[in-house]
Amino acid sequence: MNRTQMLAALEGLLYIAGDDGLKPEEIASFFEIAVDEANDLVESLSDMYDNSIRGITIINTANSYKMTTKKEFIEMYRKLYVDINKSKLTNATLEVLAVVGYKQPITRAEIEDIRGTNSDNIIRRLLAMSLIKEIGRLDTPGRPIIYGTTNDFLDYFNLSSLEELPELLDNIDIDEEMEQDLFSNLAKFDIK
Repeated sequence: MNRTQMLAALEGLLYIAGDDGLKPEEIASFFEIAVDEANDLVESLSDMYDNSIRGITIINTANSYKMTTKKEFIEMYRKLYVDINKSKLTNATLEVLAVVGYKQPITRAEIEDIRGTNSDNIIRRLLAMSLIKEIGRLDTPGRPIIYGTTNDFLDYFNLSSLEELPELLDNIDIDEEMEQDLFSNLAKFDIK
């Protein structure tokens, strides 16, 4: 793999890693190169971002490289999420919000385990909308971030406290008539 291909692959790896980022040792392992070469590779990619007109940059925090948006455009990025009253919450966003609301404190991995799918972008959106917040870190390897709801969450759903959330049903009894309706409705869609 030549250097140009390595830079392209590194860009993809950093994108996929998201907020977790990648440590120089991990990058070195992916490319089977020395850690110094991995740092040099990241610096080259970072220079490419910084020396062009792009909205993304690479930062190093806690010895992990991460892709992030450039600070000079922060006000424009905020416009995307500023007015939550005008912003519609999608089903997936509501699902993540419900998981956090009922299971807090909770980590991203726990949210994804419950949902069965990646939730990075939704969590970032909810953070930007101030409906959830980082409330700490677990004292386990990797020190994952713990999330909880905010006062804005309570305001958005017109709640005075989390105790006002509707009770979750553990077991839903489906009688034969409901089950038959379900199957007859599925038959209309020719689902096999």
